Parts: sequence; structure tokens; C-alpha cells
Amino acid sequence: MSITRSLLASDLDGTLIPLERDPERLREVAEFVGAVDASVNLMLAYVTGRHLSLAREGIAEIGLPSPDWFVCDVGTSVYRKTNGGFEPDEGYREAMRAAFGGLSGADVRAAIGALEGLELQEEEKQAEFKVSYYTSGRPEPYVETVQSRLDAANAKVNLVASHDPVTGRGLLDVLPAGIAKDYAVRYLHDQSGIDEQRLVYAGDSGNDRAAMLTGFRVIVVGNADQELKKDLGIEAVGQGIAERIYFAEHPYARGVLEGLRHFGFLEH
Repeated sequence: MSITRSLLASDLDGTLIPLERDPERLREVAEFVGAVDASVNLMLAYVTGRHLSLAREGIAEIGLPSPDWFVCDVGTSVYRKTNGGFEPDEGYREAMRAAFGGLSGADVRAAIGALEGLELQEEEKQAEFKVSYYTSGRPEPYVETVQSRLDAANAKVNLVASHDPVTGRGLLDVLPAGIAKDYAVRYLHDQSGIDEQRLVYAGDSGNDRAAMLTGFRVIVVGNADQELKKDLGIEAVGQGIAERIYFAEHPYARGVLEGLRHFGFLEH
């Protein structure tokens, strides 16, 4: 009998990793882990804005299982599971170099320069193919100015804006042109050989939007940004993929579990 494999590609912070660490939320994570462990045909990929080291710390702290892949730095790096841990996917690194067109992070920073309300994130949150900023309030008002400065420098980049509901700060990532979490999820689909109908993406915020509109199945957790929910509803109808997007009632890991059951990705 042939084995039908499935792949859950999920965001971490605000999706599988709850923003609150109370006993109820931790029980929900444990329930998710138990269901995934019992499903031998479900593969895992964590798709996150974190660096690999921070992503591994995060899943260890909350008790999430080790994945088959890590997609880190908002889709600009992919790591494969090996016997000794995780190693960079060299094919993906080559793709990132090509997309950046030889541009460096230092070039991007210089082109953007100083802008009131825009602050570089900590050095450990920068990456080989990603430059990240905090914004005062929501990030959308800054996008046009940042893009115009980068255009003036002939920079080929993609801007990804999202919002942290806890701190109230905006997050703005500068990535290689055409690169975001959606590009990485498509790469995982191609590399894994998983059927298109057996890949599901779970997320909660603006930097998940592109991945949620790739045409794969999608779980939008209950705690997701309300503007994102509204936008996805409109876009999904317009693109004819509304039946592939599931808006979970529950938040965080329990919402992901709810979505997996809705799509029939779990054996029970």
C-alpha cells in the first residue's frame, strides 16, 4: 500500500509558539505535539523570521518537535535536517544570491539611510540576505519612502511589512526581489515531492500573507491579525482559492491542529 505523505509548513511566533506562556497555552502545544507524533506521514517545516539558532531555542523552550526543514530569516534561508542537526541548503543559497543581484546588506542600509521612526533591528536579527527594521507604529506608512530610496539605488528588493500586536511596533524586512516566505514554501514543495493538495501552510501575520496566497492549503489561526483575515478573505475569493483557506476558531497551536483536522491531514 502506498504511503501518502503530507507537509505542514508553519510560522512559529504567534502561530505554534503562543505569545502567552500560561498553562492552558502550553497544554495546547502538548496536544498539537501528541497529534503530530502520532501521525507518521506528516512532515514538518518551520517557516520563521528567526535565525536558525533562535528558532531552535524557541521550539526547545516550548516543546515543539524537531522539523524536517527550517525556513529562517523570513524565507531567505533554508536548512535541511541531517544526522548531526541542520545544514544550509546550498541550492537555496545560490537562488538567494541570484535574486539579490550581488547586493549586500550594507548596500541596503546605506541606500535607506536615516528615517525618523525607522530603526534597525538588533544585529543578531540581520542575515546574509535580509535587513530588518522596527517602525514606530504600523509599518505601512514607511514602505513607500523606503522603496523609493532603494529604487534610486537600483536595488532589486522585496519589502515585507508586519505588525507586532504585543509591542505595537511595526516590522519591516528588506529581502531579495521576489523572495518571501512564499518562495521558500514553493521550494519545499518542489524538493519534498509532496502533492500540492497535501501541503498546508499555517500563519498569523502580514509576513505570512504571500505564502497564504500561493494556492496551497492554508490555516489562519484564530489570533491572526484582523486586517490580514479581511484581506485574505477578499483575495482568496478573487483568486478562486477560498475553499483552500481555513480560518480557525482557536488560536495558536490549537488552531493549527483544528486546521489539520479540517483538511484531513491527521489520521485521527
